[in-house]
Amino acid sequence: MDHLLSAKAEALLNAHVAFMVAQLDANQLHESLVREVDAILANAPLLTLNECVTPEMIKETVHRYAVELELGAGVLDIIGDVARTIHGHEVHQHTTLNDLLPDHHFMALLDKVLEMKSLREHVVREVVANPVYSALTSDILYHGIRGYLVQSTQGNSKATKSLVKLGKTVLSKVPADIEASFEFNLRHYIQKSISAVMVESERFLLTIDEDKLRYALLDIWDDIKINKASIAQQFLTSLDVEEFFVLSYEFWREFRESDYFTVLINAGIDAFFNRYGDTTFDVLLEEVGIRRDMLIADAMRFVPPVVKVLKAKNLLEPMLRRQFESFYASPSVAAILAS
Repeated sequence: MDHLLSAKAEALLNAHVAFMVAQLDANQLHESLVREVDAILANAPLLTLNECVTPEMIKETVHRYAVELELGAGVLDIIGDVARTIHGHEVHQHTTLNDLLPDHHFMALLDKVLEMKSLREHVVREVVANPVYSALTSDILYHGIRGYLVQSTQGNSKATKSLVKLGKTVLSKVPADIEASFEFNLRHYIQKSISAVMVESERFLLTIDEDKLRYALLDIWDDIKINKASIAQQFLTSLDVEEFFVLSYEFWREFRESDYFTVLINAGIDAFFNRYGDTTFDVLLEEVGIRRDMLIADAMRFVPPVVKVLKAKNLLEPMLRRQFESFYASPSVAAILAS
C-alpha cells in the first residue's frame, strides 16, 4: 500500500531509517544487543509465564508442528544423505566404546539395572514361561544327550571298540526303524521332563548372586570397551542405517497421530505450567539454566550475519522503511507536523 507523505514526514522517515541502519552497524551492534538483552532481563521479574502464555496456546503449537505438519518428499532424501554420512564418517575409527560410555556411567547404569530386582524377576518368569524358550531348551537337551551317546560309542579304547562291535552285531538284528524310534522316545522323554527343567532354570536365574553377575558383566565390558565404534560397520551397512532412519521416521509419522502421544504431550505441558505458571521469567530462566552471557552470545552469533546479508542484498533499508512508513503517513504525525 502506497502512503502519501508530506515533505517533513518524508524527511523524518529517511532520518529514522538511516538512524536504524547505523544502529545495526557491526561496530555498534554488540552494544545495542547487550542493551536490549539487559532491558529484557530487567523486565523479566515483572512478568509470569501464565500472564504471557497459556497451556492451550502451547498445546496448539505443539500439535500443529508435531502432529499436523507434513514434511515434504525431500525428507527421505535428506534422511538417506544423513544416514550415509554418519555411517561412513571417519570419527568412528578414532572413537572407542569407552569414549562413548565411560566406566563410571556404565557402572552406574549397571547398578541401576541390578537394583530393579522386581523387573528382572518379571522378565525371567515371562521368558521361562514362553513356549519359544521351552522349545529351545528342549532342542538343546536333545542334541546334547544324542551327541554324548554318539561320542561315547566312538571311543578309542579296546573295551569301547569291543562294545561297539557287539552293538553293531546286535543292531544288525534289530528292525531298521530302531533309530527313529530311539529319537522319538528320547524327544518324548525330554518333553515330559521339560517342566522340571524349566522350574530349575527359573530358580537358577532368580537366585543368581548379584555380585557375581555384576563382576561377570564388568569383565565383559572390560573386554569390549576398547573396541572402536567402527565395529558397528561390520554388522550394519550404510543401507541398513538408512532403512532404520526411514523406519523410525515412518513409525514417528503414525505414532504422533495416536491418542497416546497426544495425552502424554498435554500432560507434560500441564505439569510444566503447574510448576512454573506463576513463576516470573527471571526465576524461570535461572531454573532452566539460561544466563545473561548465553543470551548475548547467541544474539551475537545469529544477528550480525543476518544483518550483514540483508545489507549486502539491499534488503535491510527497505524492510525498515516498510515498518516505519505507515506511522509517518498517519494522521497523528500529520497533525503534529502541522501544529
